[in-house]
Amino acid sequence: MSDQNQYLKSSRLIAAHYGEEYEHYYNAVVPPIFMNSLNVFETLDDYYDFDRRDKHKYCYGRVQNPTVSILEDKICALEHWVGALAFSSGMAAAVTAVLTGGRAGSHVVCIRNAYGPLKDFLSGYCREHMNIATTYVDGDRLEEFEESISEGTDLVILESPSSVVFSLQDIRGVAEIAGRRGARVYIDNTFCTSVYQQPLDLGADIVMHTTSKYIGGHSDVIGGMLAVKDPELMKRLLSYRELFGGIPGPMEAWLMIRGLRTMEVRIEQHQASAMAVARFLEQHPKVRKVNYPGLPSHPQYELMKRQQSGNTGLLSFEIKGTAEDAAKLAESLKIFKIGVSWGGFESLVFLPHARLTEESCRLLRGDKNIIRIHCGLEGTEALISDLENAFLQI
Repeated sequence: MSDQNQYLKSSRLIAAHYGEEYEHYYNAVVPPIFMNSLNVFETLDDYYDFDRRDKHKYCYGRVQNPTVSILEDKICALEHWVGALAFSSGMAAAVTAVLTGGRAGSHVVCIRNAYGPLKDFLSGYCREHMNIATTYVDGDRLEEFEESISEGTDLVILESPSSVVFSLQDIRGVAEIAGRRGARVYIDNTFCTSVYQQPLDLGADIVMHTTSKYIGGHSDVIGGMLAVKDPELMKRLLSYRELFGGIPGPMEAWLMIRGLRTMEVRIEQHQASAMAVARFLEQHPKVRKVNYPGLPSHPQYELMKRQQSGNTGLLSFEIKGTAEDAAKLAESLKIFKIGVSWGGFESLVFLPHARLTEESCRLLRGDKNIIRIHCGLEGTEALISDLENAFLQI
C-alpha cells in the first residue's frame, strides 16, 4: 500500500495525490469514477458486520462511495482535522450542520451577511418547526457575540469574509466566547478555501465549503463539504447525511477531485487579478468605496492578516451614482457576465442588493448600487479594460 504520509507535506501534494491508492485501481494516475449504486458481499455475516469506517469496504451509494471517499480524505487533510463529509450542495451541507448542531428549542447566533438561503432556513423552517430562535449580529465586534451568545446557544454561524460587503469576524475570539458557553462555531470558508484560512486551527468546530466555487473551479458541478475536529460530531453528521440522502454522486465527486488538483494555482491568479482590479477601482473617480480584504484600506485589514494568508477573486464596490447607473455599468461589461455564483474560471458581475428595500440595505451595510464582481482567469489587463469601457457608459 502506498505511503500516504509522504503527501502531507504541502497543500499541493495533498490536492494532487493524497487519498489516491493507485494500487487499488491498476496504477491509473487518475482514480476511476465508481458509478455503482451498491456493493455486494460473500456472506450475510460480511454484510451485517462490515465496518463503515473502513475505506476499503462499501455497502450502498447513499451511505458512501469510493470516489467520494477520495475527495473527503483530501479535504480532511487540507483542513488538518478529524473528518470531512461531502454533500450534494452547499445548502445540503449547511442544513445538515444546523440540524446536527442545533437542538429543538435552542438558540442560534448568526451574522447578518451570512448566505441568504441559510438565513431563510433559520428564520423559516428552524423557527416554525423546531422552535429555534436566531439572533443576528453584524459580527465586526466581539462585544456583539459576548452579548448575544447565552447558555442556551447551540450554534454560532460565521462567514468570514462575507461575500457581499466582505466583513470579517475574529474567528479565534468568537470561538473562545462560544466555547465558554458550550456553543459550537460553524463557519463558511468558501471565499478563502483551506489554502488561505484554517478556521479549525483557530477554534471553529465546523467548516463548510461550497465546492461549486473554488474547489470545483470550472462552473460544472454543485456540491458542498463539511470538515470537523470532533469525532463524535463526525459520527452524527455521517448518520444524518445517510438519513437525509445528501451524499453527492460519484461523477460530481470526481469533478471536485479534478478541481482540487489545480485549486491553489487558480486562486493565486484569481487573487492577483482581484488585487489589481481593486486598486484600479479604488483610484477611479466614479467609485465611492471598494470592499476587498486584501486592500490596506479595508477597515479590518489587520484582522485579515492575522487569520488569513491570502484572498481570492471576489470583491465589491459602490459607485458614485444610482442603482440604475450601477445596473447600466453591469450590463455594459463584456467579459464580466451577469451571474449569481462565483469561483469558476469566468469573470462575473452581479447586483445583490438591487431589489432589496432601503431598510434591508441599511442592515446589510451595502447600498442598492453595490456591485459584486468575480475576477476570473481571462487576464488582468482584459478585466481592467472591460471595466474602463463600462465606466464610460455612466
